[in-house]
Amino acid sequence: MRRDLNLYVFAAIGALTYWILDAFSNVVLYGSALGDELLLRSGHSVAWIKIAIFALIFSAILFSGRFKFLAKEEKRVEPLDETEQLQHLSDVLLSSLSTKLNTIKALDILEKNLSLEATILFLYDKESMTLYNENSFIKAHFRSKEIHPLHTNPYQSEIEKIAIQIYTKRSAFSKEHVTIDKRPLTLFTFEIKEERHEKILGSLMLASFTPEIVEANLSLIRRFLQMLSFALSLSAKKELLQSMNTSYAGETTQYDKTLDIFTYLKLQDEVQQEFKRHKRYHTNLTLVLIEINAFKNISNIFPAAVITGFKRELIQLVKKNTRDIDVFAKWTDDRFALLLPEVDFRAGLGVAKKFQALLAQTKFSHIGTVSCSFGITSLAPKDTLSTFKMRAESALSVAATREASGAIEIKLFAS
Repeated sequence: MRRDLNLYVFAAIGALTYWILDAFSNVVLYGSALGDELLLRSGHSVAWIKIAIFALIFSAILFSGRFKFLAKEEKRVEPLDETEQLQHLSDVLLSSLSTKLNTIKALDILEKNLSLEATILFLYDKESMTLYNENSFIKAHFRSKEIHPLHTNPYQSEIEKIAIQIYTKRSAFSKEHVTIDKRPLTLFTFEIKEERHEKILGSLMLASFTPEIVEANLSLIRRFLQMLSFALSLSAKKELLQSMNTSYAGETTQYDKTLDIFTYLKLQDEVQQEFKRHKRYHTNLTLVLIEINAFKNISNIFPAAVITGFKRELIQLVKKNTRDIDVFAKWTDDRFALLLPEVDFRAGLGVAKKFQALLAQTKFSHIGTVSCSFGITSLAPKDTLSTFKMRAESALSVAATREASGAIEIKLFAS
């Protein structure tokens, strides 16, 4: 009702504007009074013609407005049944099959139900982004499944450039337009974050020739992203645990003579002993995980002998600046662990800052200056060994993904 009233008012204003302008033009031409011209008393205008023009202008504006409104209504898309769609997607995404298979099947369902041209899932790393799924659209517009945003490539497609721009800017949401086969294609990209918005896992790009369908179902998409984030995060944690348990599974000794450091096997024993002591005597225990930044690039540049020598130098630097009761050991190939008995996370933070300063002043043979990222946690009464270690890993992952080199992240038990 209010829309109709506004439309009538707008049409009346348009027609009255004509009436006044025509009267004013007669005033200028004949020098008559404006009131006479407005009331058609001057004889300079043919009354029925002027009234007919007034009516035509009024009708034209009125019907034009109604036509535009009807055209908009025709384009309006009703959203899908969100509850039903999410139930179906969650059944697929969280089924007992592999996470990758479940994810790809769920994306296929989303693609079909939203009439998408394609769904494109990217997983982020510190220096690269990887295509998680595969379809004909991806094959046509991406040259490789692994994309390095920092590398210059003159052969990138428009869609690759947009994906790289989103990765670089870390945009939470993006809506871009490209032309494919002379048709306008809209690219909606949503950031995928770990629960509590701590770590960016990747992004989901939806390519659509009918963007109004996507826009009508934004609530559904965002809730699906929460489920997708949970599934990907859970899978990553499972893989991490397996990696932690198998990284040095072949080691039969507790000491690496080549690097002059305790092995992961020895560290596990020490953590268990300190965990038991904590449970009995309520002692403090802090774990600091250390990752060598850009270690993959360093390993690709320098030979194995240089890398081994570099690790030995780094290990000796840490050993010289820790207490006798502290346990320094391997965690993975490019990560180390420092177990600090009898102190809480504040001491761990102090240790991390100390090593930040030392690394900034130290030039390693052949390699030069390097930086490290630090993840810190302290043991809590309700902790298990798994939650204690996983929290340290999570803290390190957050620190390692920050732009600042040598970042420090502290995570404590959420009671």
